[in-house]
Amino acid sequence: MYENGEGVPQDYAMAAQWYLKAAEHVPDYGAAGEAQNNLGLLYYSGRGVPQDDVMAYMYFALTPEMENLNQVAKRMSQAQIAEAQRGTKLWIRDHPPHPLCPPTTPIPDIRRIEQK
Repeated sequence: MYENGEGVPQDYAMAAQWYLKAAEHVPDYGAAGEAQNNLGLLYYSGRGVPQDDVMAYMYFALTPEMENLNQVAKRMSQAQIAEAQRGTKLWIRDHPPHPLCPPTTPIPDIRRIEQK
């Protein structure tokens, strides 16, 4: 709602804060994957957060969609991609699904991330 100004004043920084809260839901109850992608888009464009391709790549890598990940990778160095992959692995390690709640969407395959 904040990103698009739906019922509230448009505020990309506030949108980023809410996307971050939603992105951390593991397993994906409440569209965490969509929030991860949207947060990646904000980092990609620098709206509401500093423009940061490493952070954009990291959040895109957490989603099953590859289009945005491939797009940001085109403007990154190999060192930046390696840094983003390390960040993605740490994020996955630090956000394990609750053992009693099976994930509703697949957890990203680290091999897919490493192929980039």
